[in-house]
Order: sequence, then C-alpha cells, then structure tokens
Amino acid sequence: MVPKKPSPLSAAEQAIMDHVWKKQPVGLNDLLADLNEARLQPLSRASLQTQLTRLETKGWLRRDDSSRAHLYSAAIAESRGRKSVLGEIKQRLFGGSSLALVRCLVEGGEISDSELAELKELVNQAHAKPKP
Repeated sequence: MVPKKPSPLSAAEQAIMDHVWKKQPVGLNDLLADLNEARLQPLSRASLQTQLTRLETKGWLRRDDSSRAHLYSAAIAESRGRKSVLGEIKQRLFGGSSLALVRCLVEGGEISDSELAELKELVNQAHAKPKP
C-alpha cells in the first residue's frame, strides 16, 4: 500500500516540524521556548497549541497523552516530510521540473562550490546506476 501524501505545511508549521524532528519527543513548553528564541515577536502558548492540533489533524504529529505533560513526536519521517514539501514547491513554482528548480539555485548563486561538487557527484552516480 502506498502511503498517503502528507497535507501541505505553512511556513509556521514547517518551523515547528523542524524543531520536533530535532528534539522529539518534545513538550509544549520546551517547543515554545525553542521557537521563540529565534523570533522577534514571541509566539503565544495558545497559538502554538492551535498549530500543534492542526499538525496532528494533518497527520504530521503524534501526541503522547500518557503523562501529565503531553509530548509531541513526528508522525512522518523527516526525509519523507522534506521530500513532500520540496515536491509541492517544485510543482507550484517550477511546473514540476526538477531541472528548473536546480537551474534556479545554480544561476541564482544559491549553491556553494562544495555543494556544486557534491551535486555533480550525485549526477555521476545516478548515471552509473543500471536502469531498471
């Protein structure tokens, strides 16, 4: 059975998932402190709780109610979640073209020399693999 495609994430939800993937399982207070470290305008506890509930509903998060403080963990692996988000961006901004996405990064100077060398190696490895 093919797993269901995850629902799209807002930028704020993506930031929450980034923290959850790094520190799971994580409680609401710890997550709130982590998120507010990098924000100019602090996120309220109520706003974060609303976003966590939405992420649960979308299937991105799991909540453990076994202790007094609820703990949140990712329901979707980080690699699968990032692929899903990248696929949405690729489709929405580049008409589904991987080449257009990479071209935009390269021509915009968004890829360092070391990243470009690694990308070349990945392309060479993909060419070396036997075709199914």
